[in-house]
Amino acid sequence: MLACSAGCVHRALFSRDSYQMTRATFFLTLPLLVAALGRPAWADDSTPPRSTKSLPNVTVIGTRTDDDYRVESVNSIGPLGSTKLLDIPYSISVLPLELIENSQAVNFKDVSKYLPLVAYQEQQGPDILRPQTRGMQGGNFQNSRLDGMTMFITVAAAMEQFQQIEVVNGLSASLYGPANPSGMFNFVSKRPTDNDLREVSVTYNSNSIGTTHVDLGGRVDRNGVVKYRFNGVFGEGDGYVDGSHQKRELGDLGVDVQPWESTVLELNFSDYRLTDTGYPGWFTYGEKISLPSTPDPKWVGYGQEYLGTDLKTQTSIARLKHEFNSNWHFVVGALNQDGTRNINTQVNNLTSNSGTYTSSMGSTFAPRFVISSDTAYLNGNFETFGIGHDLTLGTAGYRASSYSLVHTPTAARLLLGSATIDTPAQYPYPVLGLPDSNANFDSSDTYQQGINLGDTLRFNEYWGARLGVSQDWFHVDNFSNKGIRTTEYANHGVSPTGSILFKPLSNMTTYFTYASSLQAGDLAPGGTVNSGTSLAPYRSKEYELGYKVTLAKVDFTAALFRIERPFANIDPTDNVFKITGDQINKGLEFSAVGEIYEGLTLYGGVTLLNARLEDTPQATTNDKIYVGAPKVKGNTLLEYQIPAVPGLIALFNYQFSGPRPGNDTNTLMVAGYNLFDLGARYTSSVASLPVTWRLTVDNIADRRYWSTIGPSNLTGVNTGNLLAHFGSPRTVLASASVNF
Repeated sequence: MLACSAGCVHRALFSRDSYQMTRATFFLTLPLLVAALGRPAWADDSTPPRSTKSLPNVTVIGTRTDDDYRVESVNSIGPLGSTKLLDIPYSISVLPLELIENSQAVNFKDVSKYLPLVAYQEQQGPDILRPQTRGMQGGNFQNSRLDGMTMFITVAAAMEQFQQIEVVNGLSASLYGPANPSGMFNFVSKRPTDNDLREVSVTYNSNSIGTTHVDLGGRVDRNGVVKYRFNGVFGEGDGYVDGSHQKRELGDLGVDVQPWESTVLELNFSDYRLTDTGYPGWFTYGEKISLPSTPDPKWVGYGQEYLGTDLKTQTSIARLKHEFNSNWHFVVGALNQDGTRNINTQVNNLTSNSGTYTSSMGSTFAPRFVISSDTAYLNGNFETFGIGHDLTLGTAGYRASSYSLVHTPTAARLLLGSATIDTPAQYPYPVLGLPDSNANFDSSDTYQQGINLGDTLRFNEYWGARLGVSQDWFHVDNFSNKGIRTTEYANHGVSPTGSILFKPLSNMTTYFTYASSLQAGDLAPGGTVNSGTSLAPYRSKEYELGYKVTLAKVDFTAALFRIERPFANIDPTDNVFKITGDQINKGLEFSAVGEIYEGLTLYGGVTLLNARLEDTPQATTNDKIYVGAPKVKGNTLLEYQIPAVPGLIALFNYQFSGPRPGNDTNTLMVAGYNLFDLGARYTSSVASLPVTWRLTVDNIADRRYWSTIGPSNLTGVNTGNLLAHFGSPRTVLASASVNF
């Protein structure tokens, strides 16, 4: 009977012709569940009080302390609801709005360096990347959320539209559903303001790129039933390579409709377009090629003036939030994102150890991604037999469509020419022009929907536990350019987690967490015996021992972890793509945020990592460090308030990475890097208006380095080439922001 029910649910959720996400029965039963749970009660909490806002607890914006970049609690880590970070048995990082603004960042790569426990792998440039934690790579969309709903990360996104970025390290399937074990990244939209907000910022980049950003908010009507927030950006100018150019345009509107004090409807629409041309491409190389030292990325020829990316992303969001009472909250939302990607970048394939390479246009990447995602959850507190409960019940899912070119260009069509790494070349504009990305078709549809349940139990003031589980169904359809379904794959499974928490003091938490995460198996690549066949679902496991403490002015966290996931590759003995080993990552994380000395603020941390492949079929790759995974990586940001000059803050940032394996056999090690940024900001008044001046020099020593060293795919012996991306050269950023 249970198996029949699961099959019926699966067919209802994943009918390719009618995917409507109709869960009316689920939504209607939630208020009944609230009524049946009994009288709510809060656990005793003697943590020293901090400043909080008397806003509905369902707001997505985290509660900050002072001006030290600390965040006490967040309200959008999956279905956990409004929860203090101190009481969550996971390692979580939050990048607040103030740090995003002070960094003058325009994309996630720029701002991610301040998240010391986060890394990334660039795909087709600095604006198209996959973020990761603990040495595990993220997917195109499985590991990224916008206001708690699934979105594509490998499309254009502007930092000016976000309030903060929240990162859950490691496995999080019990909260969000099946995903790679690389952490979850939640981008939080800016929300409308109660009071009038009028801010204009002007930024100058040393590469002669000028940008204007307006941030406006307030009430539409006197009673504040309707509030708004608008962010607009226009930037254009020449890049750091002669002939390179960038243009950015953003329109982002958020509207809150609050007809009753306990209910709010949040609406968002954003339209962002980014064009980059003339910037350097990246290098690819084979297993037996030695990657040379990093040349100067400013040299002309690693990219062409007519090559680059033209990205456009449109996103719509609607969320309804309701408070039944002070303890019980309900959220339901939907998201639609359409990202088009006209990618014609230069790819330089190294052909010898002397540095010769062949240049081609990288014009075969997915030209479009479309996703519709949803979330709904209820969270609240109650007590049974003297045991406190923080209960969450929810659902989340998506339909993600990936597009392909109707006519894939041949290698000869894409070929530009040859050169050496010390003498890059400029090539004439292709006779046949650039490949047309507008001729595309829906080549793959991925469906996923799940139900998650979690309960944090508070036995007494010292001991607690958290249990969570997610039951998910997923379905994948692949199509030819004639719309004919070529392959189909469906499965379902459970992702559980369990934690034990011990609080020796009210401001301190130790925990042990075990998580088991499900994700869909990979498709066997072309040329294999089982080409086009999906592997069975992968199951990853994680063990984490953590410690958190909140002192008067500093928050400190530490976590010891072990993650293991199946590793799929092509078995050379039978040419079958299958699970033949494991990737096992073990490590230790430290982070600290707050005022460590009078006037001196720290935001930093470090990850010590041992990421290895085990039980692989080839002795040359067995027990080797995973490509691109350094043993040590981190970042330290220090800001100091100059006592003699009120309003003047000096900053120093140090980003570091150890050497990284450059191939599967570890016969090539790529140098690490040490990067230093210096800057200052000053807040003053001009004509009675508050003005913040910012000046920063990134990579002040103009260090040349490879920012990304990575495999050609997420699993297995590389079916293509390894890759290396340039790090950014020295850059001067200056801005002025005025509020009026």
